[in-house]
Amino acid sequence: MSDDTEKPRKRRSLGGWKFIVAIVLILAYSASAAYGIMSDTSIRGLTVKMFNVSRYCTSNQSTSLKTLSYSVRGSIWSTSSIPTSLSHMTFTLSIDGLVIGTGSQNDASFGPGQSTAFNLTFTHPTLNPTILPLSSALVLSLSATVAAGLYSATEAASDNNLQTFTSTGC
Repeated sequence: MSDDTEKPRKRRSLGGWKFIVAIVLILAYSASAAYGIMSDTSIRGLTVKMFNVSRYCTSNQSTSLKTLSYSVRGSIWSTSSIPTSLSHMTFTLSIDGLVIGTGSQNDASFGPGQSTAFNLTFTHPTLNPTILPLSSALVLSLSATVAAGLYSATEAASDNNLQTFTSTGC
């Protein structure tokens, strides 16, 4: 054989183990990015909803003054695809633009497609409970530390509705 014969060129390709490593890295990056997006969606998708609101008065026996209270029941959920936990929950109830009070709830968590319930009582001792409007605009605001997957952040959510009560006084 002579030296001037051409040798076949070596094909440069990404074959073998390098190709497998590249695919594994791409899949790992895609999975972590998708999990990060689901975490962010779970946190930013926090939703609070009032389902049952009632108002009533209690009497102070020593002064015979009445105290106005609002009982609020509802639920909290997220547009989550992963488990979500809530801590440091603070609720604020406003009636016709006036802040009635604040309340807190124990830490809670829920999985995909689930929710957590709350039952709160807000009391305002200085309102005149003898003459109340039949309908009131209620706004319930929630502030909580929300943790889901890779992230944790303080988020706020609120619900508002026009509530009609059965009587105008206590």
